[in-house]
Amino acid sequence: MESSQLWNHLSQELFNNVGDDFLSNFREPGKANNRLAAWDPFDGTMRFFKFLLFNQCKAKPDEFFDNYQRLGNTLIGNPVTIRVVRRGMPIDVNLDHFFSIEEFSFLAKNIGLADVRHVIEIGAGFGRTAHALLKLSNAVETYTIIDLPNVLKLSSLYLKAVLNERELAKLKFVDALGLADNKELPCGTADLVINIDSYQEMKPEVIDFYMDNIAGNARFFYSKNAIGKYRPETIGLQSSLEAEKNDIFQLGRSREIIDIFCNAELEAARIRHMDAYRPSALFRVIAEAPLDVFPYYHNTLYARNRGQAT
Repeated sequence: MESSQLWNHLSQELFNNVGDDFLSNFREPGKANNRLAAWDPFDGTMRFFKFLLFNQCKAKPDEFFDNYQRLGNTLIGNPVTIRVVRRGMPIDVNLDHFFSIEEFSFLAKNIGLADVRHVIEIGAGFGRTAHALLKLSNAVETYTIIDLPNVLKLSSLYLKAVLNERELAKLKFVDALGLADNKELPCGTADLVINIDSYQEMKPEVIDFYMDNIAGNARFFYSKNAIGKYRPETIGLQSSLEAEKNDIFQLGRSREIIDIFCNAELEAARIRHMDAYRPSALFRVIAEAPLDVFPYYHNTLYARNRGQAT
């Protein structure tokens, strides 16, 4: 299976030397995590980034931070944090794990997780979602991560640093580049398949493969992806890689160029997006909501229609 031009470049440029030294600082401003996370705080100052996170935290209930603390060590990679004091306890919060708790809360509210035993995540980044679900849901028995080889090396290192032996034993890592060559997929059938912020960076035919062979066989599919494309110049970003820029506009299923700061365009794009990312006609949307932080991203939870065998 072939990766996009974008990730061919990123794998060689940013993830070619993944190791212990890389793990120690990859989440600092300007480092490699700006391609795995929602935001690179390197923006002149971190003032606006930190206020954004600070204000989002103010709206969260105590239970949110109870779960955050259950994650244990969330500071590997030296991320930018703000401090929240709840129930008399200071908590250093970073945006990556803030999102992880939001995602866990969304899933727990809408499907419950007591009978979700087998999870597959397509494109897990450094492993923050696996970290959260394995810490917060005792029901998970297996958690399979499918990703590119260099990123798998990072998520493996990260998860070994934050999980205990029992939790680590539930993990399986699958090389995405060799996946299509297997006559029998090495990841089985899942109760829940997850894709967070990576379908938009894949070629449409690669997404089709994952939908037909993995997400389409699950009981539930959870997508959290951008609902459209935007021109880099609308946020003051200029791309020096013309080939990469052109490749970006051809990736994902939600490829319409929209104004991400226009509520009407966002509302129309959300409707198109939820239909585009339905694994098949056998699935229906059972829960959906835009992100509070970045409303051009959308949480969508699909369930297989009752009576339909996997």
